[in-house]
Order: sequence, then structure tokens, then C-alpha cells
Amino acid sequence: MDVLRRLVPRTLWGRMLALYSVTVVCFLVLGLGTYYRLQFLREIEEVQDMAGMLAEVASQAVEESVVIGDYDTVQRTLAKTLHNSPLRAAAFIDMGGNTLRIADPREMGDQPPQFIVDMVAQRLYDVNRPISVGGHDYGVMRFTFDEAAIAARLWHLLRDAAGLACACLVLSLFAMQYLLSRWLRQLTRLQSVEADLSAGVADAAARPGDAPLEIEQAMRAVDRITHSIRSQFDQRIDTLIDSLIQHKNALDEACNVCELDPAGRIVSVNERYVAASGYSREELLAMSIDEIGEVLVPLRQGVAGAAVRTGEVRLTDRTGQAHWRRRTLVPIFDAARAVEKYICIEIDITDRRRSEQLALAHARKHEQAAAFARFALTETDHDTLCKLLVRAAAVGLQADCAALLRHDASGNRCVAAWYPGEPGGGVSTDEPLGHAERMAVALRWGDVPGTLAVYGHVPNAFTDEDRHFLDSLAAAFANAAERHHSSNRLRYLATHDPLTSLPNRAAFGEQLERAVVPGGAMQLLLIDLDHFKNINDTLGHAAGDALLVEAACRLRAAVPEGAFVARLGGDEFAVICPAGLDDATVDACAERLVESLRRPFALDRNEVFIAASIGIAASPRDGTVAQDLVRNADTAMYGAKQAGRNRSCRFQAAMNERVARRMSLESRLRGALGRGEFALAYQPKQDIATGRLTGFEALLRWSGAEGPVPPDVFVPILEDSGLILPVGAWVIDTVCMQIRAWGDAGMPRVPVAINLSARQFQQENLVDVILAAADGAGISPAALEFELTESMLMTDPAAAEAAMHRLKAAGIGLSIDDFGTGYSSLSYLKRFPLDALKIDRAFVRDLPGDSEDLAITRAVIALAHSLNLRTIAEGVEDETQLASLRENGCDEIQGYLYGRPMAAADCLKRFGPLMEMAV
Repeated sequence: MDVLRRLVPRTLWGRMLALYSVTVVCFLVLGLGTYYRLQFLREIEEVQDMAGMLAEVASQAVEESVVIGDYDTVQRTLAKTLHNSPLRAAAFIDMGGNTLRIADPREMGDQPPQFIVDMVAQRLYDVNRPISVGGHDYGVMRFTFDEAAIAARLWHLLRDAAGLACACLVLSLFAMQYLLSRWLRQLTRLQSVEADLSAGVADAAARPGDAPLEIEQAMRAVDRITHSIRSQFDQRIDTLIDSLIQHKNALDEACNVCELDPAGRIVSVNERYVAASGYSREELLAMSIDEIGEVLVPLRQGVAGAAVRTGEVRLTDRTGQAHWRRRTLVPIFDAARAVEKYICIEIDITDRRRSEQLALAHARKHEQAAAFARFALTETDHDTLCKLLVRAAAVGLQADCAALLRHDASGNRCVAAWYPGEPGGGVSTDEPLGHAERMAVALRWGDVPGTLAVYGHVPNAFTDEDRHFLDSLAAAFANAAERHHSSNRLRYLATHDPLTSLPNRAAFGEQLERAVVPGGAMQLLLIDLDHFKNINDTLGHAAGDALLVEAACRLRAAVPEGAFVARLGGDEFAVICPAGLDDATVDACAERLVESLRRPFALDRNEVFIAASIGIAASPRDGTVAQDLVRNADTAMYGAKQAGRNRSCRFQAAMNERVARRMSLESRLRGALGRGEFALAYQPKQDIATGRLTGFEALLRWSGAEGPVPPDVFVPILEDSGLILPVGAWVIDTVCMQIRAWGDAGMPRVPVAINLSARQFQQENLVDVILAAADGAGISPAALEFELTESMLMTDPAAAEAAMHRLKAAGIGLSIDDFGTGYSSLSYLKRFPLDALKIDRAFVRDLPGDSEDLAITRAVIALAHSLNLRTIAEGVEDETQLASLRENGCDEIQGYLYGRPMAAADCLKRFGPLMEMAV
């Protein structure tokens, strides 16, 4: 129905024309349908009759021809019958079943719709005429109608009739439109005539018109109604004006009344308004309503309607006395519903407002004093207590600002300040300035005197009652501050380390007991500073204490939020991770801790490097009680120390087995040198530019009774047990003898690099041992090269520099191995007498795809070349890595791409006869 309603025209003219159009179309459709049906039936009947007549005529000629067997004449007769007939095909079928067919090859014009063809086909049927002469049957003559041609004639007839009907419809619509527009023309003039009559510029008798009788009668009725309404309206207006005048007079006697223009400027005032405002009439007429009084309660919509607004204002007369008024603005509208002016009505509410303010102020101060007293008994945070104090003072007295000042040797310092006008208050370091009134009371917390002050812009804003309120707040604050200070100090000393300010072992134990709960998951980290005793022994305990303080700061900064950091004693620390962290997160935290402690410490103008070993244990996997968890974390920490220190290690049940295996390995290592179980493998190094062999690196191998043992397993045991010194001396002697053997075999001498351990490097007679080995083998010390690590050099840079100069003076080459993976100082790096930097395989592995590794590699190469040092890339395994290193200026490579570590005999076979050729 909604769709139909939207389709119906809105005008009377449109609706009549639409009704007429629908009616005519319906009649035309019905008429055309009836006419077409009659024509269709008539055409079918005529076609049937014509076909029967043609069959009768043709049968006579065919009977004469078939008797004598003249089938050619039969064919011509059938063809003539089809010509210009409604038949499409003819056939003669003799008694033997032989058929003579003739089809009319006529061409069709426009194709009629298929449904007409189907209707014709349903009405027509083939004509069959038996051929018999003298009672003897010769066959059957059959005629087939041309349904398409018959349907085409019917379709043309229907189309012509429809076109004629459409033309008649269009002509009738134009005629109807003209007649309707002429008859209804006066209705369209009715609006203009009514407007003229309402404005008084025209009269109904002067209105022309030749409309139909019904329209003329309707227009006369409208005229009568208009005059009646105008008369009643004039009477009501007069009555309303009289009533408004009476109301205005009553308001002038009882209230302060003024009139405003739409912009809010005063255009008239009564005598009461002039007397109450403190301004002259001339001054008021030059002001807007917003300039008179301070709005206390913003104007809001009143109950009388959305346009009426009420609010409260405060006015100050010429004597400075404040008065409160309830202000109501009533809009007056013109005929277009636009605001013509406003009526402002003000009623004095001064007495009521003052009573309300006094009651509210007393209740507010009582509420703030009671609330602060409750907070002072329970609040333990001093800063929060100070903020609560100034907030209670400012809110209780409705002051512009309240501040708590502390008096010490440096002067007055603002501890806390509260500004009620700002969200959440504010904190300042200086006493607020620029206020006309200030009231302050003295207070103390501990041995420090102070002042609680409030500020206001209005002189004499505070009373003696207000001072008593501040005194009560100050007394409550002083008692709370003293009590909190004493209890906090005792609790702090009982649970914290006085040096680092971290929780102590007792607090750690309590926290761990709370953290280890049945069914809960948590993780514990025990941290031990490696070789911390050396700091106390060399730099003194003061430097050691400073390092512990800095280490504590770094630990706090590196742990996740919510973690508990404690100092257990000496150089041991502990971290209780928040519950719910998985192993990956805790491992990442441990790595950050190791990394933070790996950075240099500045102590007495010295850069000191230490490392940390961290043991990790998780509950309930590694223990369900605190003691078990601490013991297992301690075991894991010593596992980290055994693994080389400067790392973290998780507790595992198999650690006891590893300890036993390590002891077994150490026992076997003590006799391995005497049993000849050690051997050396040599990995070649290649010059990138020429492709030639530039040297070898000697690598220690151990194959005992149980088979080969990886170097990363047995070398740390050699270093921890001190066996590295005799084994290292054997390596030096063996390398020197091998260099001599290669030279005797005709292989040109190239330097062989040897890795020095930290203990070997600390030997005072290291240079003497090396020179004795070279002299015993009959080779030059220049045929040797020693590789050192960054951590080894930075443990004691001054001693390292002196040892390196002694080695360099003997002609021995020096290089830094695995450069970039440890910590070093560029200021020391330029002072060390080095020959080369070896780029660690960790930076070469992902070249050139990893942009960060590529950037680091470029930086190392550029740094080395700026210091006149060669660069050697380790772990080069494919051509893309080699191409990237060549492009970035690297000097030498070492890795599986050029050669794996091999025995001395294999080196001679591969490089002996080819040393003079590019490889």
C-alpha cells in the first residue's frame, strides 16, 4: 500500500488524468483482444474453406492424370495449387507407398511471435483427399498449411490495430489534459487570492474566474472562513495585549525587569532594576546582560519551555557588597518565530544563598578534616599523605591554592601543592605567588619544620575558624608523619640491604615462600658476579661497593615489571620473576641481565669488566619448596660457571650426570698429554684478492680411549683445571716443529696462528716459552701468529698491552679472534700492536642476505683498515659469502669453502707443490 500511495499523483488534475488514462487503456486492451479473437477465428475459417476448395479442384486434375500414369501432370497440378495459397506443402501418396512431394519455396518477411504460430497450428489440420476413379483407389493427396504465413498476416493485423489504438489514446490524453487544466485553473489561483485577502490587498468580489460551479462554491466558502478567522484573531490579539500589559506592570512592582535585544544588549529597564544593579539607567542601556553580575549557576532550560532559561548570578554593588539573583530570560518571538527580544526577570536570593554557603562550608571542613584523619592512620606513603593534606586544606577552605612548605638549610621548598581548578591538582617546586590573601600554620614532621598555607585572591577571605581547621589538619599530619617515618625506617632496615637498597636475604626468603605456592608456576634466578674478588683485591673495597651499587641498578633496570630483585650477600643476587612467565621470556630476561653486567663499569677513572653467571630454576618443575628451588638454582649457576661463565643456565636433572662426566673428562685429560692423545689440525687461510694461501690456524684435537671429544667440551676443562698451560706449551712446540718440517719438505713458510688462552696470556714468561720453542725448532718467531679474544684483553688492558708489546718486539704476529662478540674499547684497540682482526662466523653466516650482519661486517672492515689492520672472515662456506666479502674489501677468508681443518701431511700434499700457483 505504501508503494501504491507513493505512485498516486498529489494533485487533483494528476489523479483525474491518471484515472482517465487507466480507464482508456483498459478499454483499448479489451477491445483489441476481442477484435483480434474475432479476426483470428475468421481467418482460420477462411483458410480451412480455401484449402478445401483448392483440394477439390486439384483432385479432379489429379484423378485424370493418375489413371493414365501421368505423374508429371500430377506434380504440376500440385505446384499450381500451392502457388499463392495458404498451403506450405503438397504430397501424393500412391497405393504402393510411393510419395510425390511438392513444397512452396516462398520467403517469409517479418517473423511473427511464436505464440501466434502455435495458436494457428493448434487450429489447423492437414487436408487429405483420397484419389479414386471408378471405385478403384489410386492413392491420397495431402496438403499441409503454412502456419507461419497465416500467423504473419494475423500479427500484421494486430500490430496495425494496436498502433491505431495508441494514436487514439495519445490524442484523447492530450484532449483530456487540455480540458482538465482549463476546468481546474481556478483552483491553482486560490492560494494567491487567499494570500491577497489575508494581506488586505485584494477583495473576494474582485476575483475573476470562470471555473465550474462546484469550484466557485468552494472558493466562496474559503472567503467566508477567512473573514471569520481574521475577526476572531483581532479580538484575541487585543485581549492578549491587555493581559501582557497588566502582567508587565505587576512584574515592574515586584521584580527587577529589563528588556534585551536578540544580541543580549539591554534596551529598557524598570526602576527596581536600576536601584538594585548599582548602575545608572544610561550605563545599563549601554551594557549587555552578560556584563552585569557573575554567573554562578549557568542558564539552563526552564520548566516553562525549551526557550525559557534560568540561572543564578552574583552582583557586587558600588559598596562592594555581594548580592545573589535568580535570573530568568523569557524570549519574545515575532511572526516568523524568530526571537524579537528577551524579557529578563531577576529575583533577590541573597539571604538564602548566604545561609546555604555557611552550612556547606562548615560541612565541607568537617568532612575534609575527618577524611584526612582516617587517611593519616592508614596511609603509609609519605608523598601521598602530603598530597592528601594540601588537597584537604584547599577543598575544605575553597582556596585558590594550598601548599605544604618545608624549611631546610637551602630555604623553603614546596613539597606539594593543590590547585582545585586543575584536574587532579598539581605539584610545584616553588611557593605559589600572586595571591592577595595568605594564611599559614606551622607544623613539623620529624626534625624538619614546615608550613601549611592556603591562598586566595580576595582580601580577608579567611577567618579564625579557618585557622582552627588548618591547625587540626597540621596536627594530624605531624603525628602521622612521625609514626610513619619510624615504622618505615624499622621495616626498611629489617628487609633491605643498606648498600644497594635492594631487599636482603630475609626479605628474599619471605618473598620466595609467598611465590612458591602449590600448583603455581614461577621461576628463580641466582646471579653471581664472576671474579668479583679481583676488584676488591686490586681497587679496594670502596670500588667494590661502588660496583655492587651500579650492578644493582642495572639488574633492576633489566628485569621485567613485577620482578623481585634482592642481594643475598657478597656478590650474589637473586631475581624472583613474576608468576606466569614462560621459559622463553625468563631466558630472554637472563640474557638481558648478562648483557647489562657485561658492559664496562667506570670505577675511579678505570673501566672494569666483569661477567655474571646465572642459574635458573622453575617451580614446580625443579622444586616445590623454597629451599629446593634455591639449591637447584645454585647448582644451575655453577653449571653456567663451568660452561665458561658470562651466561645463564637452566637447572636440569641430568646436571649431576654432567658433573660426573666432567670429572671423568678432567681425570682423563690429566694423562692425555703423556699418552699422546692430543693432535693438531690445520685450517688454511686464503687471500681474497690473489686466491693464494696466506697461512694456517692450528686447532687442538683430543681423541681418547672413548673416541674424539669436541674442543668446546674439553678446552674449558683444560682452562679451569690449569692443564691448559702444559697443553698450550705442547701446542706451541708442535707448531714450531711442524713449520720446520714443512720448510724441510720444500713448502714455503707461511705463518701459523695459535689460539692463546687467558691463563697462557697471563704467564709472565710467555715470551720466553715461545722464543725457546722457536729456537729449538730452528724457525723465526715471525712464522708464528697468536690469536687473542677481546674479553681476554679487556680484563686488564694495561697488562695486556704490555704483554702484546713484548710479543710484537719478538716479531710475532697478533690478531683479535671473534672480533665483535666480546667487549672492547676503541681507545685501547688503537694502542694494541695488532696485525689483524678476525670477523666472527656469526656475522658471516647470513651474508649477504642479513642487512644487519652486512652493516656490522662493513664497519669492522672499515675500522680495521683505518687502523692499518688486515681483516680475516671466519666460517666462509659458499661463493655468495665470498662475493660479499670481496665487494666490501675483506682481505682474507677462512672456512670450508677454501679448506676444512686437516692433518699436517694433508696440508703438505695439497699446498706443497702448488704454493707458487694461485689457488
